[in-house]
Amino acid sequence: MKIVHQKKWIALVIDCYTGQNEQVLAILYSKMPKDSGVEIRDSKIEGQNSIVAYFFEKDAKLMEDVKKSIKNDKNMFDGTDNIKFETYIVNEEDWANSWKQFFTPRKLGKKIIVTPSWDKFKPKNGELPILIEPGMAFGTGHHETTHLCVKLIEEYVKKDDIVFDVGTGTGILAIAARLLGADLVVGTDIDKYAVKVAKENIKINKCSDRVKAFYGNLLSFRNKIKDELILRKCDVIVCNILKDAVLRIADKLNEMLRPGGIVIISGILGTQYEEVEKAFCACGFKPKRLVGENEWVACSFQSQMPEIMKLKKNKK
Repeated sequence: MKIVHQKKWIALVIDCYTGQNEQVLAILYSKMPKDSGVEIRDSKIEGQNSIVAYFFEKDAKLMEDVKKSIKNDKNMFDGTDNIKFETYIVNEEDWANSWKQFFTPRKLGKKIIVTPSWDKFKPKNGELPILIEPGMAFGTGHHETTHLCVKLIEEYVKKDDIVFDVGTGTGILAIAARLLGADLVVGTDIDKYAVKVAKENIKINKCSDRVKAFYGNLLSFRNKIKDELILRKCDVIVCNILKDAVLRIADKLNEMLRPGGIVIISGILGTQYEEVEKAFCACGFKPKRLVGENEWVACSFQSQMPEIMKLKKNKK
């Protein structure tokens, strides 16, 4: 008889203020193996949440290094005294049951609702349900940045649009764009496991013909694709990623948008918006919308028409 060794994970629960999320996540993503996973759970305490990071048992020392890096971060928003850690073991076969209790249907915008694939949700009044099986990847749609992104996606995505989703995670935003009428949606992520889960969710929602997920960043995947439709300039780009990551690609986004196209940005704190606005204006974008929820904001910028950009350069 063949003996199957069950894989185990160590779950590191980090209780912190929501305003500390970006810094904590940045540390996690800089140190965690690419096949690990992260999720954010709501807290009953206002202004707080729990970030749960999953490590293989063999990475226990790495987990301790992560805890030390977080605690010793002198630039952490509001200090680190409030941050608390807890760990527990999760068997891979029991993984689904360990997180399903935290995942319930959630309305993200006027139409889009994210619901567990196992829940017998019945849409009404024009609601558009997205069935999600998050697995170990980050993204159940419960975080403020996802709500804000969906709000702007509902405003901007139109029938037959081409949409790029940078940092697609579990594919929620990409699927939302398709449900709202986009003709083609391309999601990218630098987390291989997230891409795998995104593809599964795309299949569950029966939109594999019009929604694609690729491993890599927005620039690298385009170098490998020969599909003319995918290589066309798009109408909307969605970036629900950390501030530093989006600032690194600001100048490239304009090259991928049609004139008048829209970039939707989330994953940033309200205190960081001014820096983001300045960077995007410098790259030829015009600020359009700014929405917020708690400490988080989402914003949109419009690509300028070529003749407008030429006039601006001549004035200089």
